[in-house]
Amino acid sequence: MAPSLLSIVLRVVLAAVLAVSASPTASGFDRTEKHPSLGFSLDRPSKFEARPLPPGMEGLELIYAPKDAPVDRRSPVTHAVFRVEVDDASDVQRWTLAMFRPSELEAVRSVRKRYGRSPVRYEGKFFDDEGNERSLFVHAWVADGDAVIFVGECEPTRLRREKRTFDRVAMSFRFFTEAEVDEDRLKWERHYRRTSLGHRDERIRVASELVEGWAIEDTAHSMILYHGPKDSPVLAQFARNLVTIRKRFARDLPPDRPIDALSVVRICRDRGEYLTYGGNPTTVGYFNARSQELVLYDARTDREGPMPDDHPTMRTLYHEACHQFLYHTASALSPHSWFDEGTAEYYGGAVLQSGVVKEIVGLEARDQYIARPEVLRRLPPLTELLEMTQDEFYADADVNYTMAYALLRFLHTSREAQSNRRWSKLPDTYFETLRATWRRAAEDLALTGITSERYGAAIEASRATALEAALDGIDVADLERAFLAWLRRGQG
Repeated sequence: MAPSLLSIVLRVVLAAVLAVSASPTASGFDRTEKHPSLGFSLDRPSKFEARPLPPGMEGLELIYAPKDAPVDRRSPVTHAVFRVEVDDASDVQRWTLAMFRPSELEAVRSVRKRYGRSPVRYEGKFFDDEGNERSLFVHAWVADGDAVIFVGECEPTRLRREKRTFDRVAMSFRFFTEAEVDEDRLKWERHYRRTSLGHRDERIRVASELVEGWAIEDTAHSMILYHGPKDSPVLAQFARNLVTIRKRFARDLPPDRPIDALSVVRICRDRGEYLTYGGNPTTVGYFNARSQELVLYDARTDREGPMPDDHPTMRTLYHEACHQFLYHTASALSPHSWFDEGTAEYYGGAVLQSGVVKEIVGLEARDQYIARPEVLRRLPPLTELLEMTQDEFYADADVNYTMAYALLRFLHTSREAQSNRRWSKLPDTYFETLRATWRRAAEDLALTGITSERYGAAIEASRATALEAALDGIDVADLERAFLAWLRRGQG
């Protein structure tokens, strides 16, 4: 009996479905990534994208997350690759315990040795920095003195569907027997050797480590890394505004010597990516002094066209760029928190026009907050604010942060401060003394030997000397009365 037309169609459809389901694209693995500088390749799921490496995670080489990960929270699943020094396979367990502090961890039997490397696998659970439980998959390829470790983590409800992917990525590693040329690095070397930009080696390193989908805009002092197209008007706007605000910093806080540092600014695509990178859930951006990188995310709800210059993301750029500038011009020393945060927030009110800072306005949310009677009653005594350690300052962050901002605005703009030279010069005297005192202390430490105790003592002594110089000849009680009166009448 001849097959019916319907049965023929069904067979054709079934064959097509089977063909598609067997193809690399449909199975989710359509790309093998080579990493010549790391000495291996691995398969990347087609629905995943590379993410930038969060600073401070020792040994982290690669990290991936779904392209459609939530924009407002941490990615529900991530893949990461670490490279660590080990004496033997048992060190992988010790590394896992130290890195993740798992609540559960179980050794799992794995495959045989490959490429001269022994496999070690663990599965378990841990709690992330926000207290959320995550499922954990760890697979290491161990050779003499070296382990390449694939780590998959996800929300527990996703483990059943993600586990197969974890296993497939872990088993996809291929290790090179000979070093291969890193073409991407060669491309950036050729690019930067043709420019007159400073810090070429550092620019080459940063550009070579950039993951797919990110663009770079270089300025004389900075590298802006942007998750988006190179021709985005927002990228050009960030670069332009950064140059403008830095000119204002240099005018108001002139360096006493040329700044020999590259400012790296990373603009994440959304909040979810920012959190995966290590951002605090309560912030739009931060400056990481250890990596000397400024990180923020595009917090717009409307992504069309340029970003308004008074948008919170742009305000955050001005604020965090100030932290970065102060850190570089003060030879890697952070000032007292009242000056550091107060000055940065003051410049957050910058209004830019035609390549210059036209004016610096008050921040409406801060001004309204500190005008509230219950907030005014919570303000600490001025001497207490000026002497606070960072921990003390952040113990009541909303109040102290806003008071520091208001104090700097009072000293820079009020009629009372402008008619009293000691008051108006207080910020300049503080910072110039801090910088000079710290430089002498740092040089002494370099000559006589650095210990953590001596280093900490030198920092505290430098800050104390700067504060003493700034307050010399000032009746703090008079200053405080004038400042509070200015606040109560609405900062005018």
